[in-house]
Amino acid sequence: MVKKWKLTLSVLINILLLAAIFGLGFVYRDKLYQRYVQVQGEYTIIMYGNSITAQGKWVELLGRTDVLNAALPGQATYHFLESLERQVISKKPKICFIMGGINDITIGVSQKNIQRHYTAILERLLAEGIVPVVSLTLYEQDNAYSRAQVDLLNGFLVQYCEKHSIRYLNPNQYLSDSRGLLARYAVDQTHLNEAAYKLWGAEINRVLQELAI
Repeated sequence: MVKKWKLTLSVLINILLLAAIFGLGFVYRDKLYQRYVQVQGEYTIIMYGNSITAQGKWVELLGRTDVLNAALPGQATYHFLESLERQVISKKPKICFIMGGINDITIGVSQKNIQRHYTAILERLLAEGIVPVVSLTLYEQDNAYSRAQVDLLNGFLVQYCEKHSIRYLNPNQYLSDSRGLLARYAVDQTHLNEAAYKLWGAEINRVLQELAI
């Protein structure tokens, strides 16, 4: 009887351990995917930006293992420019999706400087033969000043991209309304939930299909 009880207990412990392992694997699956991508060392696609990009589960969203999330949480466009060689250029991807600017606006960086940083980043990517795709800067929730600044930046980006034949995406058209980021797509004033990332990811996949990448 005791032997049978011990066997049952052992089986239950093993089941619980397996459940815990699978549970942790599910929770941290994107980190595991990204580790696999890094070990593999082949980067067709690089996602570059601030925490909004960093929080995207891009391997899962894009359904491929050659996409590296090289975003820099909490950083402004100056930091993107400063880290561009290490984070993007040295990895020689075919395409780089970039979104930024909201942190610059939050800390009061001038439009002139944000636009200058963005221009330098895009020029560098083009010079290296890397296809840049700009995701226009997202609105925040219920912040009139931020919205006005985002409109100025996005207006510049649209003009620049059209002039230089650079593709751009406008996530605001389906994630925001006249008051800013929609609550059903937000986890806070600035950041996105899973439903929002699925919409954004679908747009990115559309571009990849168009370019046959």
